[in-house]
Amino acid sequence: MSSPSQAVVQQWLEQLCRLISGIQSAIVIENSAGQGTGRMLVRWPEDEAPSKTLLKVALKAVETRRQLIVPADAKKELTADLMALPLLSDGQPMGSVAIRLSARPAQKQKAAMQALQWSLRWLKLLMEQANRSHTTGTQWVERLTRKSLSPASIAELLAEQFTCDRVTLAMGDSRRLEILATRPRVEIKRETGVVRTFKEAMFEAMDQHVLLHYPPTAANSDRVLRCQQNLAEEVGQATLCSIPLVATDRPVGALLLERHRQQPFTEQEQAECQQAAGLVGLLLYHRQQDQRPLTRLIWERLQQQFHQLLGPKGLWLKVALLVITLSFALLALIDGDYRIDARANLEGRIQRMITSPFDGYLKQAPVKAGDIVAEGALLCQLDDKDLQLEQAKWRTEELAKLEKEQREALATHERAKVAIIQAQQQQAQAELELVEKKLARSRITAPLHGVIVSGDLSQSLGAPLKRGEELFKIAPLESYRVMLQVDELDIGDVQIGQTGALILAGYPQLEHTFQVKRILPLSSAVEGRYLFTLEAELDEPNEILRPGLQGIAKIDAGEHSLLWLVSHRLIDWLRLQIWRWWG
Repeated sequence: MSSPSQAVVQQWLEQLCRLISGIQSAIVIENSAGQGTGRMLVRWPEDEAPSKTLLKVALKAVETRRQLIVPADAKKELTADLMALPLLSDGQPMGSVAIRLSARPAQKQKAAMQALQWSLRWLKLLMEQANRSHTTGTQWVERLTRKSLSPASIAELLAEQFTCDRVTLAMGDSRRLEILATRPRVEIKRETGVVRTFKEAMFEAMDQHVLLHYPPTAANSDRVLRCQQNLAEEVGQATLCSIPLVATDRPVGALLLERHRQQPFTEQEQAECQQAAGLVGLLLYHRQQDQRPLTRLIWERLQQQFHQLLGPKGLWLKVALLVITLSFALLALIDGDYRIDARANLEGRIQRMITSPFDGYLKQAPVKAGDIVAEGALLCQLDDKDLQLEQAKWRTEELAKLEKEQREALATHERAKVAIIQAQQQQAQAELELVEKKLARSRITAPLHGVIVSGDLSQSLGAPLKRGEELFKIAPLESYRVMLQVDELDIGDVQIGQTGALILAGYPQLEHTFQVKRILPLSSAVEGRYLFTLEAELDEPNEILRPGLQGIAKIDAGEHSLLWLVSHRLIDWLRLQIWRWWG
């Protein structure tokens, strides 16, 4: 290869490394006499020797005549991605270009390879121009690939390079275009009819994905040029060349070149315009991608993933997605019973507390908690020896003495003394009745037929008892209430009158129905959760039930879709968190 051509390749390689971000090193090798071996032609950086791995990839591309991508692999101690592309001429490998760049995902690897493929087109353009004028062939492409070059500078450069009277540069998609720059510069404040005509001409080239030349030539006589013709008539019978800007295999804008005289673009100029448009499209597209706001970047990533799901690849993924979608649809259409879980505790509707009637000592206690007692059955007996002695005292001593004194007073006709003795007799009789009542109350009996809920004095015989001290609790057997504890997350769905079912731990084979009667404004902390208390009534009490039994209850709270049943807890939690942070 001649020295000028080698200099052009070196210049092109430097611009390529500036265009694609993250390139660490790059080489271009030349195939030696078609033998599958090659010598290094140019490299970047020039003062740094390329790695052996990069040379191997470049030679492999020449040998296989295919593009190669070798992703980074920590196990193989490969910390960067390697890419190689063969340089073909009439199907024969003339060499290859290989680059080493920072590790990146597969999508960005594909974008880098596409940029490399586009760069080969303007390498060919540079080589052709280098044969005519080395300076002309490198300077304008070098200026075109500067990072600081603005759309207005690009329009000015293209107008100068292709001798155009006006250049219009726009970026966008098939639905919307935004004019970034014109040469000569024109400030566009609103979209007039002329501006719409310019955009329609650009859309026409983007829709057909080809370069459009007007007046038509033999090469594009079969193209649709209606919008080009309208624009040419609008601006005065101009010569137009509309080229779509392409990146990632889709149009991202358009370039419109005008000559206001009957001087058509030659085939060579059209080819150069298309090569320049390819480079401009890549430059502006990557610049826009780097300057995207975060919200737009997230939205585009989501759109990209959505299009991949709907694309021709990933059959099993689409089947899985279809199955999931159908499952969600079925869950949303099929209703199920919404049942609220609650802890349940069985209690007697009435609980009678038995207390000590007076201070004394326990004599006997034949029953204890869990025993069923009949009404009037003995629960316990207090020691009554002192009371019996006091009863005998009042009967045999005090009352007998007063009766004797009363008879003596009557015999002596001492009326005043008789009245005093009668009052003393009444006092003594009251004391006797009090002692007798205490004796009767020392025998504590069951006030009703029921079960002893609490109290076991069998191990406390002879122990002192204080007046009012609790001895037993008795609950009737035929009347119960169910105390339910519901999580605070579900309390809003509970209403008075709702029904439910209860299964007790002691009788798991039996199901008891109930109805909610009261919602108590009480809560308690249990195992890190706050539980609200409800009162419910059994529909049909069973004789085998006993107060104190515990179990699990489920309250019927209506019907909802299965999807709602599965997700309502999560949705409620998300609402609470959103309110906490942004409410």
